[in-house]
Amino acid sequence: MATLLDDAILNGKAIKDWTISDHNGALDTLGAHIYDPFPGIVVLGGGSKPHTLKVRIETDSGEVESEIVDALACYSAVPFGHRDPVIVDEVTRFIEEMATIPRSISHRFLGPWLAKLKEYTQMEMFLPKNGGTEANEAAIKLVRKWARNFGGRNGEGIVETPVIISAKKAFHGRGFGSTSLMDDAMSRKDLAPLMPGFEHIPFNNIDALEAKIREHDGNVAAVYLEPIQAEAGIILPDENYLKEVQQLAKKNNTLLVLDEIQTGFGRTGQDFAWQTYGLEPPDLMTIGKAMGAGILPISCLCGKRHLMEMFEPHSEGSTFGGYPLASFVGLLTICEMQKRNISALAATNGDYLLRRLEEVASQHPSKVKEVRGKGMLIGVELFEQYDGHELSMSLLKNGVYAKETHKTNLRIAPPIVIDKEGMDTIASALDKGLSGIH
Repeated sequence: MATLLDDAILNGKAIKDWTISDHNGALDTLGAHIYDPFPGIVVLGGGSKPHTLKVRIETDSGEVESEIVDALACYSAVPFGHRDPVIVDEVTRFIEEMATIPRSISHRFLGPWLAKLKEYTQMEMFLPKNGGTEANEAAIKLVRKWARNFGGRNGEGIVETPVIISAKKAFHGRGFGSTSLMDDAMSRKDLAPLMPGFEHIPFNNIDALEAKIREHDGNVAAVYLEPIQAEAGIILPDENYLKEVQQLAKKNNTLLVLDEIQTGFGRTGQDFAWQTYGLEPPDLMTIGKAMGAGILPISCLCGKRHLMEMFEPHSEGSTFGGYPLASFVGLLTICEMQKRNISALAATNGDYLLRRLEEVASQHPSKVKEVRGKGMLIGVELFEQYDGHELSMSLLKNGVYAKETHKTNLRIAPPIVIDKEGMDTIASALDKGLSGIH
């Protein structure tokens, strides 16, 4: 019997026999051009180690199969790497049980997952979603619900459009509300008018935040931030910045919403980045990516009880939010995170990898402006005359998949379980790549 993996015929040949040109040709002619994938390479599957990928790649002698180090982990969504035996075995057993059911009937995995989330996140109630942008869309809705009823200086509600303050260069997803949170020109192009009530200030600037709150005196509903700006190039706050933000929000009866979709689940060396900076739990927090262990899109809006209880039946929903497989994988991910002490591993591996990359950068002082990071979320910033995409392509030729962001920043965030050999490979490829860019 033909299978998709082996013998299914499309465009006159079995999928297994498609060339790189066949794959990229289909993407170019049939797929909306929202990404610009690397040319000359197709991923075939996980490699021989959790942090490697098996690929087909074009060389001077033709197409060959090889392995490369995954130094991106799908933007932090793959903490355990590829083909993790525990994840694979548990999920394989689970999918033999059922397909899916709607939230109008309970299933035996959702409650335990929510109970585990409460323990792990230190939050009180949860709204399961799928992609990260859905969690942010739900958070925006909830901020407005709260603001209309309890916002303002005296807690009597905001009559005018409630203002949400977010940071310039932030990334919160692709939904309409998420896009309104951001000031990225390409994301906003031709979409005006966006949602009203959003103001953008420089990240890591408490004076700018204070001034913006004064400007909209009594009408600010929330401050909405990534604890670390990942898409912007791994921009770290000052040690006291987020604490000061939280204090300022409390003083002004304003909610603090943290987008931990990329920074959560151990990536920065703590379970969540707000813990790294010594905060109390935020009012609302969005999580995703790593929660699905890289095999499912799972996200969640987490919040304090008095806020989350504002949702009523039919005011919000999701066909696949909290469906059986997602609940099972979400629960499995947290259990494995705790069992393997992933957050501590991220701190240890992150210290090693950051040190190795700093050593490489010191050999190229005219090209590397800064290396910075927390845990296993690291950025290498080039001086503006250098092209980050050229560096990404050079790393790929040297066996490492990483990706530039904002032209001059290289984001390095491999699976947290990567070994020292893999981290040394990243450092070596960066050294060769920097030597080759002009």
